[in-house]
Amino acid sequence: MLNVCKAFLPYIRATTGHRTISNFGSIASWRGGAGYALYCGTKWACSGITESMHFELAPLGIAVTIVEPGYFRTGFLNPSAMVKSEKRIAEYSETGSAELHAMLEKVNNNQPGDVMKGSKVIIDILTESGVAEGKKVPMRIALGSDAPPCIRGKMEDTTRLLDEWDSITTKTDH
Repeated sequence: MLNVCKAFLPYIRATTGHRTISNFGSIASWRGGAGYALYCGTKWACSGITESMHFELAPLGIAVTIVEPGYFRTGFLNPSAMVKSEKRIAEYSETGSAELHAMLEKVNNNQPGDVMKGSKVIIDILTESGVAEGKKVPMRIALGSDAPPCIRGKMEDTTRLLDEWDSITTKTDH
């Protein structure tokens, strides 16, 4: 993602008119969990890089956004697309990793998001037309009915954590 953005930026800067860079993250960029650390880490990186690019390129008139979809019915969770390790570690069979695999099998082909509707919303937002008429491209697009509750939940958990530890962790100034 970063290399593609770096390759295209000289051309985007040289053009005029509506200029937008859109990267794909996931609601997984908001909350880690057992069994998907690498996926979450990758999506967190996409989100952080895109957020920083948003601020770097805004003065040049270039909009930068990260699309962070929830669960959409794609082939992403289909058995043919899933890569499963042949080697299984017995100690993990009773952990969150095993629960994750069971949940993904259950949710496959039952995701709430409609790809066609989601695509239309993305196009409207990126072109500032249709349902997004009169709005500027936001830094972040939380796409799907399940995305905002996931993000709000993470924000609430983070606020509780900060409040609980504030009297200890903020006593580090000179």
